[in-house]
This record gives sequence, C-alpha cells and structure tokens, in this order.
Amino acid sequence: MALALGVVVLLGVGLWRYTLPRLPGETTVTQRQEARELKALADKAKRTGALEDLLAWGRRAFELKAFDQAAEAYLEVLKKDPKNVEAVRRVGILLFMGGRLEEARLFLEIAQHADPKAAEGWLFLGNLYFQEGRRQEAIASWEKYLEAGGEARERVEGLIAMARAQAQGGKDGKSVYQARCAACHGLQGEGGVGPRLKGNPILKAPEAVREVVLKGRGTMPAIPLSPEELTALLDYLGSLEP
Repeated sequence: MALALGVVVLLGVGLWRYTLPRLPGETTVTQRQEARELKALADKAKRTGALEDLLAWGRRAFELKAFDQAAEAYLEVLKKDPKNVEAVRRVGILLFMGGRLEEARLFLEIAQHADPKAAEGWLFLGNLYFQEGRRQEAIASWEKYLEAGGEARERVEGLIAMARAQAQGGKDGKSVYQARCAACHGLQGEGGVGPRLKGNPILKAPEAVREVVLKGRGTMPAIPLSPEELTALLDYLGSLEP
C-alpha cells in the first residue's frame, strides 16, 4: 500500500523535473553517438510501451546520468509493474538526488527488503541515512553494500571509517564537509555520486556555492546549515586544490 501511494504522488508531480539543471562538472549526454542511442531507446520505449523497452531506456539513461529521462522511464515502468524492484530502487535513488529524503527512504527501504543483494541500493540508503544524521544505520547500510560486492569498495570503506571516527558536533569546515557532503562528493572532493569539487570552477564563486548549498540545485538537495557551519564549509571548499 505504501508503495502504491508513493507512486501516485510521484506520477502527479513529474519527478524528472527535480533533477535539472545540472551542476558544473556533472556528466551530461554530449557525445553524438550516446545521444542518438538514447533517443532511439526512448523512441522505441514510447512507441511500444513494452516493459523491457522501458527498462532498457531507463538503464541506459541512468548509466549516462541523463536523470530526467531515467526518471521518466522508470516511472512508466512502475505504472505497468508497481512491484518492479529495479524501478522502485532507481526511483528511490532519483528521489534522494532530488532532495526528497522521506520519499526516497520509503522506496529504497522497500527495494532493499525485496532485493538485499542490490549493492547500489545500500550505497544510496547509507548516504541518505548519513545525511539525516543516522550514523549507525548509515554504517550498517554501507557494510551491506560491501557484503553485496559493490565496486566502489575503497570509497565506501573510507566513508565507514569517517563515520566511525567523526567527532560529535564538529563545526570546522572539514567536519561539516565530511558530515554533509562527502557521501556524495567524495572524501577529498574527488567526486562520486555528485560531481567532482576539486578544480570545479563553481568554487571560484563562493556566493554561488552558498546559494547551491542552502537552496539546492539540480541533483543537489538543499543542505540546512548554521551561518557558522556554512562559513566554515566555504572556507574548506576554497582550500581544496585541483
């Protein structure tokens, strides 16, 4: 029932609109061959409406980080098959990247209960818990990611170590970054789920960064920070070398 209600909400608001525009440095589909391939998959899926064609479109769009198309495709899958675990998981991931944490948690928890071997779901569920300040649950989810054979082993091991060692209530810029940003942008700003921050031209405009952090943009959700935390974070980001 919870899943059905969530799908109804999503279908009413157009999830893909929450994933654009993208931040500087984030991958877009610019290669002509990739764009042609994705268009062909989208055209076929829209023409046939077949579940396998919609999944093929969604998977390729997600792989290419064309998240607007991925959301559209996976929502169409859920219209036809509300119990499709891949679609439930991917919609949960897209909700997380759109900053809609409560809905994302519902989808990801349902998906991981149904398919606990899906490593990517544990990664994003851990990221979500960590962003909510639920450190132990984040660690448990990341450990399940490792158990499921997730490929980003070194990065996730670093996240677990960081979460375990993190001092309670740290207000210096590095602590704020590790607590609120590292799960998506990497421990050293090298990038991950989110774009690379080291060398990203947006860091040369602190006011633009401030706006993005507080209000969100594209796949970057708004991050509520105190003035002291925000100032410390901006100082830390400005110290990152390319």
